[in-house]
Amino acid sequence: MFPFVSIIGTGWLGLPLARLLVQADCQVFGTTTREKKIELLTAERILCNKMIFTDDASKTDIQIPWQTEILVITLPPTLGKQAPLHVYIHIIERIIHQTNHLVHLKKILFTSSTSVYGRAKGVLTEETAIQPQTPSEETLAQAERLINEKTGDYAVYVLRLGGLVGPGREPGYFFKDKKDIPGGEISVNLVHQLDVLNIMKHIILKDTPEGTFNICADEHPVRGVFYPQRARQVGVKEANFIWGNEPERYVSNEKIKKKTGYTFVYPDPLLFPSGN
Repeated sequence: MFPFVSIIGTGWLGLPLARLLVQADCQVFGTTTREKKIELLTAERILCNKMIFTDDASKTDIQIPWQTEILVITLPPTLGKQAPLHVYIHIIERIIHQTNHLVHLKKILFTSSTSVYGRAKGVLTEETAIQPQTPSEETLAQAERLINEKTGDYAVYVLRLGGLVGPGREPGYFFKDKKDIPGGEISVNLVHQLDVLNIMKHIILKDTPEGTFNICADEHPVRGVFYPQRARQVGVKEANFIWGNEPERYVSNEKIKKKTGYTFVYPDPLLFPSGN
């Protein structure tokens, strides 16, 4: 039997994940903040309901189906700019509270970000102490802690995603028309959408040890090489980078490969297909 998967947030990552799981014969439930999207989800055999985020988290209606065996939380801290950061934590708390009533729940997947490492230097592994600097990074770090303080008998997977590239997210446009950008020598930590989806599907459908995992490509070209090359590929003016003396810093994906045996489809960001 394929599991019943509930996805909180059917946006840029959640919707293609839902489609992938439907193709794998899973029953899938998803949430959306847009009324017009409900028809789209229903047409694609995705059960759904609407969530509305406001400044008052108590007014956000979160109804997770009792059949849920796998719960995927893929909400950005900004909640689509519909509510302030502090509301995000309250939403996560409400979702976790609901898990107390999900008697069939086996796994929770939470999409975080490698940005929680902040200014940490060197090779960043899951054992590296996180150093969140911005309010958004601190919000994600707090959400990670809440997710890991589980009260039920289920496995938790915190997925720290690198910078996301794929349909509609072409890095050649990231620094369009920018000049004198510092940090040309800094390594990029990016990952293609397809690899994220494949890894999430693997965790959902197969036995995988729980834990925190960095999800990023194998290779880490420097910004001063990568972004001008992508700009040339899509025909926009190259951004001008200033090279400095930042110490080496990149995110390691060795743990997820070791625990799942996964081989990245797009291991080198320089060879990512165009995202548009």
